[in-house]
Amino acid sequence: MKEQSVLVVDDDAGMRELLKSVLTSEKYIVYTAYGGEDGVKQALALSPDLIVLDLLMPRMNGAAVCKALRADKKTATIPILLATGTQSTDQIQDSVAIGADDFVSKPIDTRDLLIRVRAMLRCKEIVDPAERYLRYTELVREATANLHLPAPPGGLNRPPP
Repeated sequence: MKEQSVLVVDDDAGMRELLKSVLTSEKYIVYTAYGGEDGVKQALALSPDLIVLDLLMPRMNGAAVCKALRADKKTATIPILLATGTQSTDQIQDSVAIGADDFVSKPIDTRDLLIRVRAMLRCKEIVDPAERYLRYTELVREATANLHLPAPPGGLNRPPP
């Protein structure tokens, strides 16, 4: 099984280091990004298996990051775990509506974080091959629809020799 990677996007250096420490102790490869713009750039460059994303950040908040990631084919299916200190149900619902898959509340309970990370990565292991197969069948269907083969000699109803 390949090592799984997690991108942690948070404007708080202490939170990035805490999450990195917890996740690397569980043998995940962890990348970190400061803020939303850096997070989008790194997600596009790295294609991590999971993104842990802070909701409240300056300039580009977590909701805007979710929207940008879901709009790009390369990152559209990467699971996003929102980490938030806000108690605003509306903000959390809005973020989930635009693309976050789940959320954890700050201060983060590391056991809860790891349970959610493991569950999201297990789901990704199932979904990715299924999506690849569906895409493959779409490509085959497109290719065969545009394929013009000559009829065999004697027509289609003639049995082969």
